[in-house]
Amino acid sequence: MTPSQLFLQLEADRRRQVHLSLCEDALSTWIDGVRSKSVPLRYRDSVVGMSHRVDTELPADALRSACAGVDLADTADRYLEPITALQDDDLSFPDTVEFAYYAIYNCFRKHALGDDISDWLIVNQALSVHDLSEAAARLTRAIDEIHR
Repeated sequence: MTPSQLFLQLEADRRRQVHLSLCEDALSTWIDGVRSKSVPLRYRDSVVGMSHRVDTELPADALRSACAGVDLADTADRYLEPITALQDDDLSFPDTVEFAYYAIYNCFRKHALGDDISDWLIVNQALSVHDLSEAAARLTRAIDEIHR
């Protein structure tokens, strides 16, 4: 059985544990992007030309909220501007960092806000921060961790 098939057969709580594990890994990609300065710290929106600062703590706060099952730090409201900016191409991150950002955002939405987000979308985004050759092994490792 493939790692994706194993994941899809897990109960909801175990899928959540896999999401949190994979997003913890994705958070490292975000942090590395911030430290290496590949993440812009400022951007300008194209609608009104207003300058914005990237909230570098937002993904960590989102993951903490997903773990707790509740929005701990006004995270939902803090995501409104940067998600819009990403979708409008006013803000851009390197691909791996963007996948990490979206994986954590969607994990937060699913597990802290209760939004109907596909379980596989979160896994796919979180694994996309890595080389394709590593993805199956990382998913297998995350599944194995929850069985310990």
